Formats: sequence, C-alpha cells, structure tokens
Amino acid sequence: MGNIVLLDELTINKIAAGEVLDRPVNAVKELVENSIDAGSKHIIIEIKNGGKGLIKVTDDGSGIKKDDILISFERHATSKIRKVEDLENTYTMGFRGEALASIVAVSKVTMITKTDEDEVGTKVIAEGGDILEITETPCNTGTSISVNDLFFNTPVRYKFLKQDFTEFRFIREWVEKTAIANLDISFKLINEGKIIFSSNGDGNIHNIVYSIFGKQTRENIVDVDFESDGIKITGIVGNTLLADKTRKNQILFLNKRNIKDKIVEKASDQAFNANIGIGKKGFFILNIQMPANEYDVNVHPTKNEVRFKDEPKLYKTVYTAIKNALLSKEFLGDKSQEEIQSKTNYINNEFGFLTNHFKSSQKDNYSEKIKSDIDLINRENDRKIEYKFVGILFKTYIIIELNNEMYLIDQHAGHERILYEQIRANYKDNLKNNSQMTLIPELINVTHKEFEFVKDNLELFQNIGFELEPFGDNTIKISGFPDIEYRKKINNREMFLDILDEMTGNIRSNFKTVEERFIATVACKAAVKAGMDLTAEEVDSLIQRLLKLQNPYTCPHGRPTTVKFNKDEILNL
Repeated sequence: MGNIVLLDELTINKIAAGEVLDRPVNAVKELVENSIDAGSKHIIIEIKNGGKGLIKVTDDGSGIKKDDILISFERHATSKIRKVEDLENTYTMGFRGEALASIVAVSKVTMITKTDEDEVGTKVIAEGGDILEITETPCNTGTSISVNDLFFNTPVRYKFLKQDFTEFRFIREWVEKTAIANLDISFKLINEGKIIFSSNGDGNIHNIVYSIFGKQTRENIVDVDFESDGIKITGIVGNTLLADKTRKNQILFLNKRNIKDKIVEKASDQAFNANIGIGKKGFFILNIQMPANEYDVNVHPTKNEVRFKDEPKLYKTVYTAIKNALLSKEFLGDKSQEEIQSKTNYINNEFGFLTNHFKSSQKDNYSEKIKSDIDLINRENDRKIEYKFVGILFKTYIIIELNNEMYLIDQHAGHERILYEQIRANYKDNLKNNSQMTLIPELINVTHKEFEFVKDNLELFQNIGFELEPFGDNTIKISGFPDIEYRKKINNREMFLDILDEMTGNIRSNFKTVEERFIATVACKAAVKAGMDLTAEEVDSLIQRLLKLQNPYTCPHGRPTTVKFNKDEILNL
C-alpha cells in the first residue's frame, strides 16, 4: 500500500484556514468583504474579546439564496467567477470561495440570511466544519454571521494570538481603512457593547478623515483627482505638516481593495520630494481605479500583493497625480481656478529631471531651452499682488497684510525655493554662463574626504555655477561662484564649505539622489539666512518671484514658506 492518501475535507479546510485566517482581523476582513460584494449600504461589526469570543457582521445586502446556502459553506464555492478567464474581469473583494469554509472549520458559526424574494429567512448553525442545524427564521433582507470561539479546535493557533486590546486594534485599523475606501457605505464598529467607530456613508472623505485622524489632519490635506491612460487616482495627500518618518499614514487601495505596493511607494517618494522634510514619508490615502486585466491580485490568499502589467505607466501616473495635487493649493490669496489648474508641463519637466541624468552631450540648442524652462518654472498666469508691508519679525519672517489675512513669509525658506528652481533649471540645461568670476581665485583647504568628493563630482559643481579645480593636496582652487542675487550678503567661502560638509555627511546614494541633494543643499546654503536684513525692495522682489513659481509652498527640505492667519483667528486670540 502506498504512503500517499487524500486528506479528508475537514483537514483540507483547516489547512486553508491557516492560509486565510491567522488572527481575528482576517475573519472580519472576509466577512465584511462579502457584505460589500453583496451591495450592502449599512454594515455593523460587533466584537468581543478581541474577536476571539465573538465576531458578528450584519449587513443589508442582497442576502444568500436558499439554494445556495449549503454550498456557500464549501471550499471554492463562489458566485464571483465561473472560469479562470473571469479573474481578468473581477472587481469584487472576494472570489476564491474559501472564506466561509475556512472560518467554519475553526469556529462555531451562526448565519441568518434572507433575500428580497424570500418570505422568511434561513438560519444555519455550523461548528468545526459540520452543519448542525438549518431552520427558518424571521429576519430582514441581508445577512448576519456570528463567529464564536474562534480557533476553539486549533489550540496552537489560538495560543499565539495577542491580548484582546491588540487584536481589536488590528480590527479597528482594518475597518477604518475599509470605510475610507467605501465612502458610500455606512460602517459601525462595536467593541464590548460600545460604539468605537462609525461612518455615515455620505461619500465625503474629509469627514471620515476628521473622525479617524482629527482636525489638524483634515486642515492639511489636498484632494487628488487625476486620470491618465486608463488609470484614475482619487483620494487625498497631506502637506509637509503631516509627513512622518514611517509609512504608517500611507493608505493605498486598488479598486477599493487595500494593498501594499513598492512601485507606488517609490512614485510617492519622488512626488513628495522637495515638498516635505528629508527622510520623511508623505501622507496619502489613494484609490487606484484601473481595468482588472491590467493587474493580477490572485498572488496570495490575503490579496494584498499585486502584480501590475505596466509598472512604468503606473509609476508616472501616481507621481503626476500626487504632484498635481500638491501644486494645486492657494498661495498668498490665490483662489482663482485659473491659478490652481493642472501644472502638466512643470510636472512633466520635473519628472524628467528626477528620472534622467542630464549629461553635457545631451545638450543642444540650449538658448531655446532656457526660455522653455523659464516658462515651465513659472506659473501659467503671472500675477502681481498689492499687499501692505507690515514689517519683518526677528529679521526672519516677513509680515504682510492681504485681503483681511496676515501672512508670515519665511525669508530663508522662500528664497531657498526660488534658488532651487533656478539652479535646477540651469543644471538641467547645462548652462555655463551662470557663474560670477572672482578677481583673484580663492584657494580653499578641505579634508581628504571633501577633496575626493569634489574630484568625483566636478561636473556637478560646474553645472551649478562653480568654476573650480583641484589644486594640490586637499586644496581646491575656485575662480567663480554661482551667480545668484543677494551675493553680497553671502560669504562664498563659507557657503562652499557648508555645501561640502552637508554632502559628505551622506554620500552613499545613487547619482540621481546625490544630484537632488546637491541642488537642494546649494539652494539652502546660498539663500538669505534668518537674521539678515532685507530692504523693502528686496522683500518685494522675493514675494513677487515666489508668486511666479509653480511650487512656492515649501523649501526643498519641506519647510513651509508661508503661514496664514485670517482676521477672525487674530481677533480671537
């Protein structure tokens, strides 16, 4: 007799449950997703003992037909697909038909369900994979499933569950994310008899963001609504105040299914680049809508791993969607639709810079490109504002009054953004006429590490506007410095040494990252500093130049250039 045997159905279901269910939140996920697929508009989730004692999901969906009730407890029983080709056109949350069978295999389940066609509902009691009872019962249209004593017959798995409050935290976080993705559905989460979370299903993402993240978050988000090449991206992104060192506040959905994806993460990092602090991750809640045949979600039972057919297209679309939202905010009283329209040219130009290395050999007809890039840097409709100059606070913050609002403009952050855009455009087009030559070359002694950095990145320095060359051991000869405004306020030697100190502190990066950091560092070190005196003419020049930028909101390191206070806020202080 051979050693290979067919496993019995209960054992198969327990193995499947091990893949689908490893903690209570997975059971909640499977049941709620079935409710969503059933067209429910109101879903109530009740939890006890962190989901170990009770998970009850009640919905007002279509219910299960009487003829389908028994088969719904079998593995691979599904109404979502009929053949493998259907996977390419499936938008439902579930489709494998494993969820209910897996849950029943490791718990005690009571299901009550009714369709509109049925006069009376059906109640099913099952335990450990066996159907114990089927009876008729009065109930409303929809389905209610109670899962009791989860993992009662798999004690090892039960042993590894966390404490009740930890397991409930997993459930709450999942329910909140699902509510965000399904704004037209009302969710209610009850723990130990108390309502912990609820959404009204009014379709307004700002309301649900307020209930989950609070007032400060709601006040610092921008709507995303972008479509290109068959991909539509909606949701919200946060400004620099919401940036964090981790990705905990990056929530991503694919056709309303919560997923994680490295391509989207990288695209978002590039989009937030120069808009938030260095080393931080941007805040976003995004839903990607695209045809089901453009991706494969059938990679893992959890369905949170996805493979995309065209990753470069997705990358650019996500980047553009986020960037477009970040550049569509008001600035210094700017509220016209013309001023917050799509910044397509600027975004494409910046995307090209971030994804390409511009070498000298690639440059031709640069006189034409100068005009082109100036147009791309500037807003599509230049404007000049009439404001009341109040003064400068702490020799750092320019105070102006405009339309019953008071603005504090950070002179360093604002000038840094102006220089960043200017230097980057010059660098991209390899302009060689952006240096101010010195009467007598300066010889600057540097450390060996700094000397090697300069030698390895001569083209980088030259494209920025430095005219320099190695001059003996650990000595750099500089004949010209970047030609920037307020030059008399900046000590060129100190600026050069500060740039070297910043750049050599972290040089283990790819070349493109070094380029970005270098340009941002030069802009920072060359900008006017806090504490420097500016004349009224210099203040006006800075403000008017900021107004012309497509991206005037933050310095390249994410520091806001302006802070606004309206009249009522000031009067109520």
